[in-house]
Amino acid sequence: MGSLNPQVDLYDPKTLKALAQAFDATWVEVQARDPFRDFERDLDLKTALNQKLVALAKDGVTDPIELREWALDSLLLR
Repeated sequence: MGSLNPQVDLYDPKTLKALAQAFDATWVEVQARDPFRDFERDLDLKTALNQKLVALAKDGVTDPIELREWALDSLLLR
């Protein structure tokens, strides 16, 4: 995974769109892996996912697919 691009502007519309797409795609995957969890009330997991995606974007990862893959790996969901 190699779309590293230092000095990412987190408020750039493209970056925000990538983060939103990555969150949505990752959240669907998380829900599929644990269908009995109450995801509507799991604010800790949502927060952890958001923080991980932002950290990845700050490190230069801006591709939504790569963000999703790295987030799933980091949340030990693989």
